[in-house]
Amino acid sequence: VSIARAVSTTSTRRAAQESVIKNHIRYAQALAVKQGTIWGIKCNGTDYWLFRTIDPDTTSNQRALPGEENAKVTLANKNISMSVFTVFFDANGRPYTAYTNATTNTPISASNPLSITVNSVPAGAAVTIGITPETGFMP
Repeated sequence: VSIARAVSTTSTRRAAQESVIKNHIRYAQALAVKQGTIWGIKCNGTDYWLFRTIDPDTTSNQRALPGEENAKVTLANKNISMSVFTVFFDANGRPYTAYTNATTNTPISASNPLSITVNSVPAGAAVTIGITPETGFMP
C-alpha cells in the first residue's frame, strides 16, 4: 500500500523561487568579493534586480541575473510577492542596507536586521529569508 503525499504546487513554486532568490543574493555577494567593488540586489515590490556600485536605480548599473533574460525580474511572472528591500555587499562580502561610501553606510546588524518575506501568488505560506550580519549567510 502506498500513500501519496499531497503537496501544493503553489507552495512548491514558492519554495523553488525562494531558493533562486537566495542564490541571486549569494551571486551578488560573490561578485562583490571577486571584483572588489559594491554589488547588490534591490526589490521594489514589483521587480527585483542585480546592480553594481552604490546606485541601484540607475539603469546602466543593472545587470541580468543568472538564468534571467532581463535585468529586472518581474515578481508576478514568477508567481510570488516579496517585501521591499535593498542589500549591498562590500568588497569583503559584508551586507549593508544602505551604502554611500567606504565610511558612510548602514551595515546589517542585530539592531538593523534585514528580513525578506517571500510569498506565493495567490497568497499561501510565506517564508522569511534572513541575512546574517557580517557574513551575509542565509540559512
